[in-house]
Amino acid sequence: MRLSTTERRLLWLGTVLTGVVHLLVPGLLLRTARFGYRTGLAVEFRPRSGARKRVRAVGVGLLALAAAVRRLQR
Repeated sequence: MRLSTTERRLLWLGTVLTGVVHLLVPGLLLRTARFGYRTGLAVEFRPRSGARKRVRAVGVGLLALAAAVRRLQR
């Protein structure tokens, strides 16, 4: 699949923004997941201890991925 320069930039920017959100507001993401599970799936979502750290770790992974992709594009 070939992406235009604009599409590649938007994909990179979206990955970076998602990574930053995971790093800065993991509690908000967990509350959003709780709400979505309760309303959309009718199940109870209870994050376990350490969930915020795991959400932040996902953010670090996303930022690392964005950096690697950016490097490969050059």
